[in-house]
Amino acid sequence: MKIIVLSDTHGRSHRIDEVLKRNADSDAVLFLGDGLRDFDRASIRGFFAVRGNCDGYSFLSQEDTPEELMLTFDGFKLLMMHGHTKNVKSGTEVAMAYAYAKGADVLLYGHTHKPEERYYPAGSELCGRTIERPMYSFNPGSLGEAGWSEPTFGVIQIKNGQILFSHGKL
Repeated sequence: MKIIVLSDTHGRSHRIDEVLKRNADSDAVLFLGDGLRDFDRASIRGFFAVRGNCDGYSFLSQEDTPEELMLTFDGFKLLMMHGHTKNVKSGTEVAMAYAYAKGADVLLYGHTHKPEERYYPAGSELCGRTIERPMYSFNPGSLGEAGWSEPTFGVIQIKNGQILFSHGKL
């Protein structure tokens, strides 16, 4: 299974088209907020989205797009959020502890515009609590306003009970 993860497109819909064209073999597309109006949802197979702090003015973001969403792909539970409600710009520990408490295996977040991947083995501490199962966090970066680097997106591949995260650049 191949999953494309996008975030923070901020009006750069032509970049979305390019990523989707390069990854036409994907099974799902996950959007982590800030650019909902950039998508033609009907034309994207397997599209799931959450809204970000800049999506309040989009007609798509009000009642039909949640602030967070839990999805399961091939046995892995992925919690999608933009991250602003958990203050991820100051660190991901609070968001990770929240995702762990919700039963997620993976926290997917945006907002910082910085690509990042982290692994927390069982026995790690999150907000003063020792976790009993491994956790991952993954930020695809920004496809729109990266500012400090090239526009980035994420790719998740799940096969034979294993999960692999990677970043792509335009």
